[in-house]
Amino acid sequence: MKKLIKVAGILTILISIAAQLLAFIDDSYTIGNIWFLGVLSGILTIISANKINNNQKISILLLIVSFILGFISIAYLFVLPGILILISLIYLFIKGPSKKL
Repeated sequence: MKKLIKVAGILTILISIAAQLLAFIDDSYTIGNIWFLGVLSGILTIISANKINNNQKISILLLIVSFILGFISIAYLFVLPGILILISLIYLFIKGPSKKL
């Protein structure tokens, strides 16, 4: 699961930078440099992948925030990373918190 979340984060970063460089998204939106929210979403996704073993609740919260930011920033380009994040969120909700001995 950790690898899947990291792949989603890296894809989010790459897609948002590529969309800005290839002018799929423009700086004319009301928020400004909206591609930066996509990069921030990818960074939050990677951070949540690293926190998944230590604190699963914080990891789930970071994944939800990352999903919302990714959808706001790169909308229809966020399909593949969004699906990967949703798969990992569903898995984490079904699995429940891991018990440490």
